[in-house]
Amino acid sequence: MLPKSSYSLKNRAYFFLILSSIIPLSLIGYISYVSMISLLNTNIDDGIHSNMKQFQISVDHVFSNLEDSALQLAMYNGRVADDIETFIDTKDIMTKYEKKKAVIESISLINAAKPDIGLIFFYYANKNQVMFENQSVDDGFSLELLPQLADGLNANFYGPHMTVKRAKDMMVFSIARKVNLIEGADLYVYIETSIKLFEDLLKSQRYKLDVSSILLNDKGQVMYSQRPEDFAIGERIDVKQLSSTGKSDSIKKGYYVFSQRGELGWYILSAVETKAYSADVKKWIGKFALFAVLSIVISILLGLSIWRIVSRPLRTINREIMLLAHNKFNSKVKMTGIVEFDSLLVQFNDMKIKISDLFKELEEKERKKRVVEVEKILHQINPHFLHNTLNTVQWLARMNGQDEIDRLVALFTRVLHYNLGKEGGIVSLNEEVEALQNYVDLQRIRYAYHFDVQIVVDPTLGDVSIPRFIMQPIVENAIYHGLKDESGSIKIAVYEQDKQLIITVEDSGEGMTDADIARMLEPQSEEHKKVGMGIGLSYVKYMLEVNYGQEAEMDIKGEKGKGTVFKLRLPINRREHKEELQ
Repeated sequence: MLPKSSYSLKNRAYFFLILSSIIPLSLIGYISYVSMISLLNTNIDDGIHSNMKQFQISVDHVFSNLEDSALQLAMYNGRVADDIETFIDTKDIMTKYEKKKAVIESISLINAAKPDIGLIFFYYANKNQVMFENQSVDDGFSLELLPQLADGLNANFYGPHMTVKRAKDMMVFSIARKVNLIEGADLYVYIETSIKLFEDLLKSQRYKLDVSSILLNDKGQVMYSQRPEDFAIGERIDVKQLSSTGKSDSIKKGYYVFSQRGELGWYILSAVETKAYSADVKKWIGKFALFAVLSIVISILLGLSIWRIVSRPLRTINREIMLLAHNKFNSKVKMTGIVEFDSLLVQFNDMKIKISDLFKELEEKERKKRVVEVEKILHQINPHFLHNTLNTVQWLARMNGQDEIDRLVALFTRVLHYNLGKEGGIVSLNEEVEALQNYVDLQRIRYAYHFDVQIVVDPTLGDVSIPRFIMQPIVENAIYHGLKDESGSIKIAVYEQDKQLIITVEDSGEGMTDADIARMLEPQSEEHKKVGMGIGLSYVKYMLEVNYGQEAEMDIKGEKGKGTVFKLRLPINRREHKEELQ
């Protein structure tokens, strides 16, 4: 297994190649981005401010013309005022006709001198009466209905609003100036701009992006809006937030708002959506991103080419290592054609030859060692000699009437026959329990029946196959290490639980600590060599691993003064119990 700190050479190569592309691209991109934003924003801001200034000057000029014309009609050396006053006071029809004609001629002179002037008439507020109009005026005219844009000296400026002519086909600015020379009369001269003046002014506002114009009166109320869904007519805007030198994004969310103040206190606003404002920057970012991606792709392709040069020799070396791991020492080494890697492969091949020779030497030594061990075991015990000798002892005991000795030798013979038998490694549960019962009876005779043993086996499990000699080492451990040659009881239970075979051996002895349990599981521990067959719990554990792997469990729980419980959990297998271990 590779250590956690290991890393891929391929990934590192790609990483540094991509890094070598990203760093200069990032630096260039940052400098370009800052410069681009500064340049584009400056151009946009200057363009908007320039157009707004031009609009402000034009509208102020319009209002100046309106005020000048209204002043001429309101004063005009008193002649127009006198004519109107005479017209109002006299009842003579001819006089009225002459005075009305004189007033209309004065209005015509104003119209002729200033083409920007459109509708002109006098409004007698006391009687809600329109007089001397040069064009037809809509019924129900009232100054109170007009949207006031700003206040002047004895004059009010309105607009933009629909013309009060009968044919309402355009937006206009207007002025209403009080005629002060007529005593007791609430009389005003009303003048509108000419046709499409306001639309022409707005059309002169040319931008490279979508800019909406909003007109505020001197109190900050929206009088006109090209974006009524966001800047509604009549909505009030805090004029303190407006900046004549820059843009503000706090007036309306999602908009940059530019402002320009007129001479009479009104404001023209230009609103640009923040998305549209930065659209050119986003386009540039998109192009730069495409360029960056292409650069990175080229870097990856270069990295792939470099990796191919390195990966083939690495695969060759890895192949040789895998062959060595599978004990294939005779494979022929293929050179890569790269000096550095070929030198490494030559050294690796020399090492492989040396390892192969060492393995052969070790295998020969191990083979000889196994032969010696087998011979040693075979000569330790001669089962036939032991059986014959025990049969002789049993015969002599019967001849002399020694029944207890006769029974003891018979039990010992059966136990010895089972333990040293050559029938195979797998037996039935009944055979194992029968051999265990013989062993227990033998030990009870030996210890003069000082302890009691209870064996309870589910009769339906008699044909279940288990490894040979798996229960006796546990019971033997309970006798020698649990009861310590003293009186007590051992309970052995065999039953089925959750489709598994459960074997429990519980003694009432002095119990075992975790350290005692660990020592008992050591292969051929000294404690086991001193008693019985000299086969410890390590044998049981080994047989479970060989026959069942992870499917079997052995659990040991001990408590000082309360005894020890051994519990085996095995898969239930009812195959032919005479089957040999593989």
